[in-house]
Amino acid sequence: MKKFLVAFILGISFIGNAQDITDWQVGFNLNPFFFTRINPGSSFSKDRQDLPNGFGYGITIEKNWNDQWGVKTGFEYSKQNEKYFFDAIGDNTSIKTNFEYYKMPITIQYYYPLNDKLFLTFNQGIQFSFLKYYKTVDENEYQIRTQTSDYYEYISFEHPESNQYSKEEGIMHKKTLFGIIGSIGLKGFLSEKISYSTSLRYEYDFTTADNFPYYSSIPDGSDTEKPTHNFRLGLELGLQYHFSINDRFNKNSHKL
Repeated sequence: MKKFLVAFILGISFIGNAQDITDWQVGFNLNPFFFTRINPGSSFSKDRQDLPNGFGYGITIEKNWNDQWGVKTGFEYSKQNEKYFFDAIGDNTSIKTNFEYYKMPITIQYYYPLNDKLFLTFNQGIQFSFLKYYKTVDENEYQIRTQTSDYYEYISFEHPESNQYSKEEGIMHKKTLFGIIGSIGLKGFLSEKISYSTSLRYEYDFTTADNFPYYSSIPDGSDTEKPTHNFRLGLELGLQYHFSINDRFNKNSHKL
């Protein structure tokens, strides 16, 4: 059944006349991905992840200048998590992190025609990310510490008199990030006005993700800062609706 659906969708691309890809395109995309925080100075070890450990969705806006070159932007929401463990003193601490971001990518895109209705696409550009919410929980048999964007909580199983709860805004992670984004994939047409796309996509944040960098020893015995960076690798699946503003203006001018 799956092979039939794939053959059907791709087969549509070979039917009909060539499509005009220079018009405006507004669409919706889904983005399951693998997420990791690159922090070479961290003393935490990566645990086994639940894959995919990230998922996003959003709207896209595209406009081509000609049959090959164009621009693509949009607005997305993504949620991702990662697991660590820390066992320096035998307490088997489990650390779970969750992040929610709003993202605005802006890319230059290139189309290479494979036939009249199927194109190979390349995108490369920049991305601005805004941290909406985060939650980090480290837990072992003695205690639980929870740090979120809104509060901090400490629970001790052995010494409950030391429990704490503080209703304050977290400052562990940066709220605004800047990075790059790119993809390679296919765009095909289901009809004259509807297209679909599928691509392999990556994201890397140049901006340090944390307000407090990790430290790592160097050969001379001193410590050096090791910043943390977000990295994502996954799929982008989308549907787009095509329309031409010029056609609408032309129709209105004929009515006059």
